[in-house]
Amino acid sequence: MKRVILVVEDNPDVLFNIQITLEANNFKVTTAINGKEAIKILIENQTLPDLIISDIMMPEMDGHEFYQVISNDPKWKEIPLLFLSALATPDDIRFARILGIDDYITKPFKEEVLLEMIGKKLTETQVKGNQSN
Repeated sequence: MKRVILVVEDNPDVLFNIQITLEANNFKVTTAINGKEAIKILIENQTLPDLIISDIMMPEMDGHEFYQVISNDPKWKEIPLLFLSALATPDDIRFARILGIDDYITKPFKEEVLLEMIGKKLTETQVKGNQSN
């Protein structure tokens, strides 16, 4: 069964490139253009994603606000979330870590780095899930 990844990104070109890359690597991809749309998708879908990749700077609901909402919901808080952002200062990354973000990739990024990070997070989540069973 394909692993499901929710990608939240307001730039249509970046969103398309991520979707194509992930689908070519055997992932099922759901997309949203901002945090508000992503929350709607999480509410409406019966199957939760295995991982979320989110931009930070987006209209309506940015990545930080989106993370605050999902981290306060018992159904969603265990879903690993990676920030993928042009915000690349040490302070930006440190702030995300303080929030509790699982990992942070800066734009521009290499596909290999994204895929490696996804694989790492999915493996960690699977191991953690097996240990709690």
